[in-house]
Amino acid sequence: MADIVLQGDPRIKHCTFHRYRWRFEKFLMIFKKVQPETVALIRQPEDWLNSWFRFRHGDWLKDTPRSTRGKSFDEFVAGYLDDPKPEFAAVGSQAAFLTHPNKDDRVQTLFRYDAMPEFQKWLENRLECKLDLPQKNVSPRMDTSLSADLRARLETGYARDYALYHMARDTA
Repeated sequence: MADIVLQGDPRIKHCTFHRYRWRFEKFLMIFKKVQPETVALIRQPEDWLNSWFRFRHGDWLKDTPRSTRGKSFDEFVAGYLDDPKPEFAAVGSQAAFLTHPNKDDRVQTLFRYDAMPEFQKWLENRLECKLDLPQKNVSPRMDTSLSADLRARLETGYARDYALYHMARDTA
């Protein structure tokens, strides 16, 4: 149903909110003078990192600096908390992705990823149609756990990510 689809190059399909506002929204407003509504899903930060850890465990990254093979989830999160981050743990931040770095501006409507049925209901209401959203790009299941110390450090170090997640909608 979309007139424009961003796909292929990760720099395009994974456009940050800031870059969207800076470039893409201006382009869209050439055709329609109303500012487009923005919506996104946000994952619980530890769950988001868990997904990255499992994704980077895949065969396509084997024997590369970005691979998490041979590492524990604790090692991955410890690397994520380091400055600078090792390549295997350099995955950015949801808060940096969904907010403007210098202004008090963010995606207008945020839904929790774990509230997918509510997000789908909201989207169907906006688009006035039923949607079938099959789950794709699922990282392999692995036994991962995080030590209490690293969890506390993560919650402190990435408080903005946790705050965004906690204020995100879980109901349509």
